[in-house]
Amino acid sequence: MGKIRKFLTNPIIKTIALTIWFLAIVFALVIMYGKGNFATPSFIYQAF
Repeated sequence: MGKIRKFLTNPIIKTIALTIWFLAIVFALVIMYGKGNFATPSFIYQAF
């Protein structure tokens, strides 16, 4: 357990892991919202 804890608390490993984590989040957001259709919906109250 000591070797694993020492490995995970290494600043370089921590930086690499956080970078991969944030890149995964950005990648997921691009997949979800990257369709390129950023047009606003039509106005609901057009009769006014």
